[in-house]
Amino acid sequence: MPARAEHRSTVGPKLLLLALLCCAPACIDDGGGAGGFESGVGDGGAAIAFGDFVPPPLGDRRRAVDEALRELGFSEVVGRPTDVARVQSGRLTFRVSDNSRSPRVLSGLQSLSYLDADERFEAFRAGLNLEHVYSGHRDDRNRFVPRRHPYLVCREREGRSVFLVRLASQSPWSIEHVMRLTPSPPDSIDIDFRCRFLDPSRFGAREYVGFFWANYMRELHDAAIHFRGVSDEGGAEEWIRAESRDGWDVGTYLASDASALDFDTDHNMILNLRSFPTPRFTRPFLFSRSANNMVLILMFDRLQTGIDEIRFSHFPPAVDFQYVIHGVETKRRYGFRARMIWRPWTTREECLQAWRSWQSTRNPTDGP
Repeated sequence: MPARAEHRSTVGPKLLLLALLCCAPACIDDGGGAGGFESGVGDGGAAIAFGDFVPPPLGDRRRAVDEALRELGFSEVVGRPTDVARVQSGRLTFRVSDNSRSPRVLSGLQSLSYLDADERFEAFRAGLNLEHVYSGHRDDRNRFVPRRHPYLVCREREGRSVFLVRLASQSPWSIEHVMRLTPSPPDSIDIDFRCRFLDPSRFGAREYVGFFWANYMRELHDAAIHFRGVSDEGGAEEWIRAESRDGWDVGTYLASDASALDFDTDHNMILNLRSFPTPRFTRPFLFSRSANNMVLILMFDRLQTGIDEIRFSHFPPAVDFQYVIHGVETKRRYGFRARMIWRPWTTREECLQAWRSWQSTRNPTDGP
């Protein structure tokens, strides 16, 4: 897919309908998904229902959160869980929400604003919303499970970070995961995601798990996402303008050396699993242009390793990404680091330079 001239574009009616069906902020999965269908048998075995899952009482939430942070290698001391944490740093102000009001108010970034004199430029209707955790098999738990059950927000006591914490006892997948959000002035948020699995057998014979985050942009200047990549196998690196058409051709873009995922033919989340053969991205960052001459930049610490990978998903007006782990092992620690930038648009070369600068300042030993 050759690079194209920048222009203002809108989302066609079919794409907008698809986004609302697949990943709308107020979406509740009442049928064909979580707890809403009779489970059948796919290629890899019987589907598993979680309709009867009732998380046990949390008891001392603060102690449970402290234990989860220690198990995942975080050293910060946090306060008691709260429903919303508000942060202002440099040009940015943002709110981090728990799951207590979901799906009316989604967990993650309830808002992200750039302040310029008396003007405020809002990025999202909702951002960094962990929407799905999925396996390669048909399973009720593949759809919208992270929007249910406690997902706790805690602030660092003597620091700037905010933590989103899911305890394994509160997850039908038996996953413990934490996302640390740390402001990096003037216009960035640093992301550190870590997880571990208490029962990998729940992911079946295909032995992979995918995490899917959605960023529901408020208003787009351009419905495409942009990244450095190749249009065809063996092609030269170039700027890719990846645009879903005015139809049903939406899905996921892979890193240059990644492989498509195998999944059951009767899988109930095929839209999020299928991927385009081309184009491919060659550097782990993308940008999306928004109204009011703003840009959202997402950058990651990896393309693909022997055990995990980042994927870019495109369901306009959402700018999404996935983290896929292969060969999941019991209690092994996994994760990635990323940075989100929300700033006025300049040039795509400046976006590339922002990624290079972040890469050059990261400690190569940083990791989960």
